[in-house]
Amino acid sequence: MDDIRVDVEGVYSYLNKNDVKDVTFDPANTIADSVTAISGLVNVYYDIAIEDMPITPYIGVGVGAAYISTPLEPAVNDQKSKFGFAGQVKAGVSYDVTPEVKLYAGARYFGSYGANFDGKKTDPKNSTGQAADAGAYKVLYSTVGAEA
Repeated sequence: MDDIRVDVEGVYSYLNKNDVKDVTFDPANTIADSVTAISGLVNVYYDIAIEDMPITPYIGVGVGAAYISTPLEPAVNDQKSKFGFAGQVKAGVSYDVTPEVKLYAGARYFGSYGANFDGKKTDPKNSTGQAADAGAYKVLYSTVGAEA
């Protein structure tokens, strides 16, 4: 069982609307200036041992939860943030500098889904009014990155 390891990871992600180039939000005042995701995951890795080699490839998966801020401006029904499912896959290599010290480099895909925010729609009882649309916006938040 030396080939399997487990860790716990916390991730903070922040995306500012002004960081997105060549995109027009229409109408502009309905999108929040930024979106924040705070995630906690439990990861399981499998080290692919190669005899007499200081390099060890690994693969891993992680599951957990993400707390995501609303992408809407203003927040509907005072829903400023919600929880969703978080998951990731990882792959990389580690290098044994000494038996106690390892350097590693890898890549990962992180995704979160399931944070559902209310929206607004035309009120079916009053065509000139607005009504809450429960769970209208489902947030899919994903990133691809490297780690070392």
